[in-house]
Amino acid sequence: MMAPSTPYTVTDMPSSSPSPAHAEARYHVGRELLAQPARDAHVVQLYEDESFLFDVLEQYLAGGLRAGEPSVIIASEAHRQALRQRLAAAGVDVEAACATGQLTLLDARQTLSRFMVDGRPDWERFKDVVGGVLERSRAAGNGARVRAYGEMVDLLWQDGLPDAAAELEELWNDLARLHAFSLLCTYALGTFGEAGHERPFRDVCRAHTHVIPAESYSQLEDPDCRLREVTLLQQRAQALENEIERRRKVEQELLQALRTRDEFLCAAGHELKTPLTALQLQLQSLPAVALPTAGDGGKRLRERLDKAIRHTERLTTLVEGLVDVSRVSGGALRLERAEVDLARLVRDSVARAMDEATRSECQVRVVADGPVRGSWDRQRLSQVLHHLLTNAFKYGRGKPVDVHVEAAAGLARLVVKDQGIGIATEHHERIFDRFERAASSNHFGGLGLGLWMARSIIESHGGSIRVGSEPECGAVFVVELPYHPD
Repeated sequence: MMAPSTPYTVTDMPSSSPSPAHAEARYHVGRELLAQPARDAHVVQLYEDESFLFDVLEQYLAGGLRAGEPSVIIASEAHRQALRQRLAAAGVDVEAACATGQLTLLDARQTLSRFMVDGRPDWERFKDVVGGVLERSRAAGNGARVRAYGEMVDLLWQDGLPDAAAELEELWNDLARLHAFSLLCTYALGTFGEAGHERPFRDVCRAHTHVIPAESYSQLEDPDCRLREVTLLQQRAQALENEIERRRKVEQELLQALRTRDEFLCAAGHELKTPLTALQLQLQSLPAVALPTAGDGGKRLRERLDKAIRHTERLTTLVEGLVDVSRVSGGALRLERAEVDLARLVRDSVARAMDEATRSECQVRVVADGPVRGSWDRQRLSQVLHHLLTNAFKYGRGKPVDVHVEAAAGLARLVVKDQGIGIATEHHERIFDRFERAASSNHFGGLGLGLWMARSIIESHGGSIRVGSEPECGAVFVVELPYHPD
């Protein structure tokens, strides 16, 4: 086809002359396909390095402009600028081509936003937006077929929307029934680097008329070298499948070991709780005997009994924590819901914690203006507050602790604020994991299970827990529960 009678968009130069940016044309298995694509060709080029990508795009786009075919580029700002430079180096008068409509450059993200609805491409909008661009481009080329290059599907992949990307590829195929154009799509090979990408990758390949491998294969000129590369890839694929199967078996063995461990912890916890409970009852009954004792001997005995009671209480808490770990890990954490006044529950829990608060020299201030009633598990929420107060006393020793209860739109909110050592931002998520802590266990005791258990309980209620804190600025733990007042 003759070039349209518009200002030249390509300088006169022999077609065999290499551009300065690409002094020596390298072999490419898809070179002929991209040089003269079929009318409705929908080609995908995979690439590993962007320099190879720009070589391919220069060949595809500059070749089209030389043949009088207008080009539409829908790409990122960085890629549009790089393509301007490569096309200019290849002899294209970029400014004149843009002025006459022979070359259209659009931003991929902005164009994508014009036809996406609720995270999916809308056909009618796509047809109007992109179809309109193709129609105007073809008119500028006196009816010549358009060469289009787009990065919108790749953006959807990067946004974690592979299904939407596959839909968009099919919309391009539908659009090809209405307009005369060839389309080149490109994907970085690393985009498909996970095992879960196999199905969507097959969908991408299936949506195109031609699939061109990345440069590690496509630039091999010798047919025997290409066959060797295919053989190596087959061997690697087989080795990978064997490794996946081996790891699957190891994973099953590890899961079984974890189940066995959890069963042991649960059984051991129950066995330990029985003698501990009996020991606690005996120790708690002894002060009544020690009180009438005269002299310093009775006082020392009372102090030792108090210390022994505290130690047994701590052992009981640790044992209950281990039992809870096994329950949650096995999915056996059941809630016993009933109507609970969160404000009353907080006051009761704080009252029970006053001995520990006194030992930690912490003043506890409770703000709860009125009842906040909801359908929750009383015992489990008491457990959550116990963990939060224990942390506040432990890390904010000698400083006040504030507890707030309030009702918001659809939420009941519990806030525990201390003025302790604080938590660095990078630890805010980690401290809610099992056996994790923000401070060294050498200075602060515990198993690192309290916050993990608190989160498990709150999330089982359909709520959330988060922390706001900085080092030396205290910590604010916020619990939010679904709340539907009558």
